[in-house]
Amino acid sequence: MVVFDFSVVLLLVGGGSLVFDGLAWWSGHRHFQKKILPDPPVWPPVLMIKPVAGLDVGARENFLSLIHQDYPNFSVVFVAGSSDDPIIPLIDELCSSYPDSVSLKVVEGPRGANRKISNVFLLMEQNSFSDEPYILLNDSDIRVGPDYLRSIMREALEDPKTGLVTCFQRGNPTGPGTSQLASVMLNTEAIPQGLLATALAPLDFAYGPTMLMRRDALFKMGGLGPIRNLLADDFHLAQGIIRAGFRIVLSKYIVDAQIPDQSWRSFWEQERRWVITYRSCRPLGYAFSILLRPFPFLLGSGVLFESSGHFFVAFCILFLWFFHLLILADIAKRFVLRPISKRQIHLLILREILSLALYFASFGNRILWRGRRFSVLKGGRLLELDQSGRPQNQIHPLS
Repeated sequence: MVVFDFSVVLLLVGGGSLVFDGLAWWSGHRHFQKKILPDPPVWPPVLMIKPVAGLDVGARENFLSLIHQDYPNFSVVFVAGSSDDPIIPLIDELCSSYPDSVSLKVVEGPRGANRKISNVFLLMEQNSFSDEPYILLNDSDIRVGPDYLRSIMREALEDPKTGLVTCFQRGNPTGPGTSQLASVMLNTEAIPQGLLATALAPLDFAYGPTMLMRRDALFKMGGLGPIRNLLADDFHLAQGIIRAGFRIVLSKYIVDAQIPDQSWRSFWEQERRWVITYRSCRPLGYAFSILLRPFPFLLGSGVLFESSGHFFVAFCILFLWFFHLLILADIAKRFVLRPISKRQIHLLILREILSLALYFASFGNRILWRGRRFSVLKGGRLLELDQSGRPQNQIHPLS
């Protein structure tokens, strides 16, 4: 009797997870069916800042997609932390081809643990630019269409209280290995979870691949200085803009992340860093996010029912799990526009198992980020470690 009762509890929890799947689907329908906003009378100038480090797969095509924007008044500034970076020759070539709109800045100075944000901070501190009212910060591995800038700017201008516009990113695999699984995880887990979050509460976070900010909102929150040693810079940037009295908007536009193949160990470290980033932002919410994963509950319930002779119930539970996968696949096809093919079904099932493993692995605090080891302290602060796992002797002077 106790086993039967426990089976029912597991079934109720696992079945209840499908309610969240349905809510994410409904949120996607509502979000992506929004009407296209009209063009403003005047398009405001935009400064696009692209921090770079290393030569990403498809970098030339990624950068050209951002340079070739159907937008009347914008400039692109690449910022690097070293003149020896292998990306520099490519950017020099782009600067020569587009001298009126593209430039490169190599910054020097004391950096925080988060090199990306530190480099952008140094750029803004050490170089004087014209006062563009909007600053667009985006990642080096994304690729977009020519309507990208107009699309997100329309949403930025809809409400004067909008301080930041952000976008989902979907995975575009560039190889036959881990890039396939990483893309499926982005398209069927990260985006549905984001849609669920927007359905439950007003948006209070941002996605690093695209952050279009009002300049006055950025400086009213104190600029980038306070987040130079934080792991989840996008989350804390959004939180600061909200505290400054502005709101965050999730755009209908989805950017494409070009995902390369890598070793399984590197893939694991990257995915683990992402889930630890999430947990550092919302520790309690992440702890309860296990309830969004029906796989362990339905599996446990099905095994117990089958072992006690309730074969039909066990079959129905298996159907529930497949229905969960069907909802996620429909979100990927209908809203993300990245359908799961028959040849990728095994990746969707593997994603379920890997997601559960990452959930438990996220409760550590050591991460590997671009070859550097860190300990993630309370509040998401980064402490750099040496190769032996001890704190670095160097103390970052930035707070």
